[in-house]
Amino acid sequence: MDTQRPARWRDQPVAAQLTLLAIAAGMTVLLGWNLGRGGDFGFYQASARSMSESWPALLSGSFDPSATVTLDKLSGFAVPQALSLRLFGHSTAALAFPQVVEGLVALWACSLVGLRWAGVGTGLVAAAAAASTPIFVSVFAHPMEDGMVTAALAVALLCWQHAALTGRWWPLVTAGLAVGVGFQAKMVQAWFVLPALLLGTLLASARYDGRSFRLGTRVARAGVLGIVAVVASLSWVTALALTPTGSRPWADGSTDDSPLAMVFGYNGIDRFLPGAVPGSVRSFAVPFGPHTWRGGAAGFGKLLGPHLASQVSWLLPAAVFGVVVAAVVLVRRRARTVDRSSTSPSRATAGTPFGHAFDTRAGSATLVVLVVWLGTAAAVLSVAAVPHTAYVAAIGVQLALLAALGWRGAVGLVRAQSWRLRALPVVLAVAQLGWVVFLARGTAMPSVLTGPAVTVATVAVVATVVAFGWRPRWEATRGPGRHRASRTVIAFAAGLALIAGPAAFSLQALDATRDGSGVDASVGPWPARWPIPVGSPDVFHVSRPDPWGGSTPYPRALRRLVATARRLEGYRHDEPLFLTDTWHISAPVIDATGLPVLTDGGFSGTVPVFTTHQIRRRIADGLRVLVVEANAPRTDPVLRAALAGGCRAVTHGTRHARLPMQPRRAGGITWTVWHCGLPGPSVGPGAHHRHRVSARGEHLAQGHRRAAGDALDVTGHVRERPLGDGRVGAHPRVGLPRLRAPLRT
Repeated sequence: MDTQRPARWRDQPVAAQLTLLAIAAGMTVLLGWNLGRGGDFGFYQASARSMSESWPALLSGSFDPSATVTLDKLSGFAVPQALSLRLFGHSTAALAFPQVVEGLVALWACSLVGLRWAGVGTGLVAAAAAASTPIFVSVFAHPMEDGMVTAALAVALLCWQHAALTGRWWPLVTAGLAVGVGFQAKMVQAWFVLPALLLGTLLASARYDGRSFRLGTRVARAGVLGIVAVVASLSWVTALALTPTGSRPWADGSTDDSPLAMVFGYNGIDRFLPGAVPGSVRSFAVPFGPHTWRGGAAGFGKLLGPHLASQVSWLLPAAVFGVVVAAVVLVRRRARTVDRSSTSPSRATAGTPFGHAFDTRAGSATLVVLVVWLGTAAAVLSVAAVPHTAYVAAIGVQLALLAALGWRGAVGLVRAQSWRLRALPVVLAVAQLGWVVFLARGTAMPSVLTGPAVTVATVAVVATVVAFGWRPRWEATRGPGRHRASRTVIAFAAGLALIAGPAAFSLQALDATRDGSGVDASVGPWPARWPIPVGSPDVFHVSRPDPWGGSTPYPRALRRLVATARRLEGYRHDEPLFLTDTWHISAPVIDATGLPVLTDGGFSGTVPVFTTHQIRRRIADGLRVLVVEANAPRTDPVLRAALAGGCRAVTHGTRHARLPMQPRRAGGITWTVWHCGLPGPSVGPGAHHRHRVSARGEHLAQGHRRAAGDALDVTGHVRERPLGDGRVGAHPRVGLPRLRAPLRT
């Protein structure tokens, strides 16, 4: 490892550069194949549209263009999405395009770390491993926060390695800033890497002039890295917390408008200890369906199950092999270098299977950083109840680099003098074959992809067995180093065998039904099955490419709702279109139109963004339309404001229709439109009065222009329809299918 000038790809042979470009091109094809179909979860997609339409919303990370409530997490991940929408126009592909760029950044960072650690081959294998990791193929093809945090932490590792190699300060500061960027994307998950980087900084001792740092200097460097990372991480949330409450949006995820409770409670400690942080909304308080916990409940073995392991851990045997063999090499090297007067460090490492990877302390520190980072992330994911498969991307970079190191060690041992050492690649090949079969069978991997992957892995086993028992004549007379071409062929074949399994599995992303979604990233069918049911159909097929364009469906019922809201009292662009009590109604409208729609309740539906008094003041200031979800509880501030007087229920009906109508219950969202700012008491479901509206009274249907002779009999005889738990009936007649996909948290 060069401590004066770290290696760069532009200084490598042309063949290596072309190979890296081919790997990047292959990943780009996988990511972009269904880009126009890969929309985000509605709540976050609407926020990206809001931030693209409003600079205040962009700067404050708000859900709505009026910047009245933030997202239920930090919004750094949505900033590139919003800028992309502003630059390329509103489309599904434009929303997901920044994630493709982030994926290529992560691939480049992994390749460069591998190059500087153990050479060109290790860098190329690390790039191929990252490009073929299934969870990366799905995460970087959909607008999700996991893509940005993964790329940011990969860059942080690259900058830290540069600082460890050269002893310079600016890469160390840059590494801390990169961790801060990752925190803006997915908060506390970005700190998984901090313990590893701090420990690695204490171990790495190289200076730019070749001398070693003293212990005090190393402690100071670790302190600077930690301080920069923490300050960069907390900068936005601290600025938001210090802003007076009346001058900023409400912090979603908290019941007391506390950004810190949103970050460290709702999105942090509450995942382990619900209710531990005062003021935070309880995580997962909303009801989940039977297949919501795709990440699995807490348990130390869940990361080894077929579903999660198939998304990120195809190269686990190679990673374990690399760590174990490297640890043995480092221990033996330390024992041989006790007598420094007789053996130089360069000679002590000569002949190791990893080449010059551990010539300096920066090499061993890199190994420690990756192992500690992997252990930290895996431990947290194991003890926490993880709601989504995408979370396992937190261990993808580490496994890719450690697997590349394992490949380097196996290639170095194939022609070792000792038969015991030559047997180690055989053990790795057999373990890798068994692991591929286990994951392929446990995930119902299509046979058209399973066959080639298993065949390549089997050939690798046969090849390592042959190499174990056969030594060519030239090796005994000239030595293994004289035949560079044969070693290159062995290295290429070993790399191909290693990548075959995850690459074949990731090809399922070419099928639009198997590439995951913005709700949860994953490749392959769901749920994973073990064993495969008898007669299970093999339905994999390559979809038509859709790399650009695309849009989210905009139901006609919502179009009519928007048209009605515009017509009531004449909509003005300087006023919100309407105020509703659920984002299930507002999010599709904001996403499709970019119009300002106010929303109470936040993501969980329990956040007190508006009080009844505040809503009544907005009505007095010109707000004319309230949209209340059917069967809203009596405590709903929007419903209470509608019933406080001066509001009239609007419905699509015919002459002599009566209220309330029967709400649709079958998995749909229904609502009541209230026209407010009118004289007299409120008229509609739940209004306690006996006032009859004449046949000539106002009647506006959703999407229905009032014509002469239209009338609606909204009488004082309307009765409330008890629905339990203090809820009252409504008169929707219009509905929006409720999202059946799990909520993303």
